[in-house]
Amino acid sequence: MAKTLDDLEQLLTARGYPCKRIFDLCLLTQVPTKAYTSLRTGTKSIEVQLAFDDRNRCLTIDTPWAFDCRKAAHKEAMLACLLAASGKSPLVKTQLDPEQGEVRLRVDCRLGADGVDGDDVIQMLGLIPAFADRWYPHIKDAMRSWSRWRSGAAESTGSRRSCGSTSARIGPSRRAGPSPRRTEAASVSRKRAAASRVGIHEQPTSATHDRHGETRPCPRASSRSRRSSTNTP
Repeated sequence: MAKTLDDLEQLLTARGYPCKRIFDLCLLTQVPTKAYTSLRTGTKSIEVQLAFDDRNRCLTIDTPWAFDCRKAAHKEAMLACLLAASGKSPLVKTQLDPEQGEVRLRVDCRLGADGVDGDDVIQMLGLIPAFADRWYPHIKDAMRSWSRWRSGAAESTGSRRSCGSTSARIGPSRRAGPSPRRTEAASVSRKRAAASRVGIHEQPTSATHDRHGETRPCPRASSRSRRSSTNTP
């Protein structure tokens, strides 16, 4: 069980974590990471400080300057990503200093009457680099999302304009009017309907269409016209 900073320092040192005491306020240690890159050192590690909060009866484990909000081109996207990451990660929460732009990751470990269990401390400490490694690529993209969003929006707009112009070019051909054959048939139907209303019965047409759409005389109509012309005195 760890109840003082001396107990914590002994525990962490025994587990292979280098420790540095900041006066009598907290312990500072470096935890290796796989994806996350430290803002201060530029190395694959994250700086973690541990301190006892006697007022709230807990051990606080947090990371100073895990992210810098001032370096984000689009702060809203970065903060939204941090909130989503915190909501999907157990026990880890994010904190923001709006004046300085500092973003911290924090885990609180409840203190009992005899302090905090050593295994619990190591487990809670491991949540910090796990969170940083999992969400660092997404948060980094969100910090740069303004320019990406602008280019993506421009490409989307260009694509819509291209589709619109293409539709304008091909639209009329797809919506072309009826063929001449259908137009003529519709005209004949209208004439027959008008003739029936006034009591006139129209004779069948003496023309037909071949398979190429050309008009040619109807053989039967032509023969009938020849016979009638022969019998006429």
